[in-house]
Amino acid sequence: MTHFLGGRAAVLHPAPPVCEQLHRRLAALGIAAERRWPELGEGAFDLVLIDLDTAHDRQLPWPKGAAPMPMVGLVGSESPSRLNWALAHQIDAFLPQTALANLYSALVVASARHAERRRIAQDAAEAARRNTLRLEVIQAVQTIMQQDRADAPRALKKLRALAMVERCALEDAALMLLGRGNERRSGAGAQK
Repeated sequence: MTHFLGGRAAVLHPAPPVCEQLHRRLAALGIAAERRWPELGEGAFDLVLIDLDTAHDRQLPWPKGAAPMPMVGLVGSESPSRLNWALAHQIDAFLPQTALANLYSALVVASARHAERRRIAQDAAEAARRNTLRLEVIQAVQTIMQQDRADAPRALKKLRALAMVERCALEDAALMLLGRGNERRSGAGAQK
């Protein structure tokens, strides 16, 4: 992501002068900023900037490492305990408070890292889902073997052909063949 026009940011920082500076810089990028202190609380935000010097678990309404949006850590002092806290929460990018002029770079990095982390989590969830359907693949192959009087390699080839035609995963093709296509994950798409 290289532009942030129309985005909403929460700034979790205790110092009004730092917040004002960030609000100006965010506004120049087309981002509406809102100061939140001492906790994030309710609200729909596209990104969060958090002061790492004062950050603590109760400020964020989600478990460690599960931020639903990109997060930028504002670094004042580089103490090991503060950086460890940030790493445990998987803060996406770091921005020294002495270098607020580099805000745009931090936002680009944070957005890219957050998107990558989400993609990895989705891929892992899809792999886990498909792993649970191994029995259905075997059942579908056996069904084809019985219906077509085919051997296992030919039946598997036919199931793969169905998956290609339907542009879905092999496991989803097996569910379709077994008449349980409604169990397919929505948007399973052409993942084979």
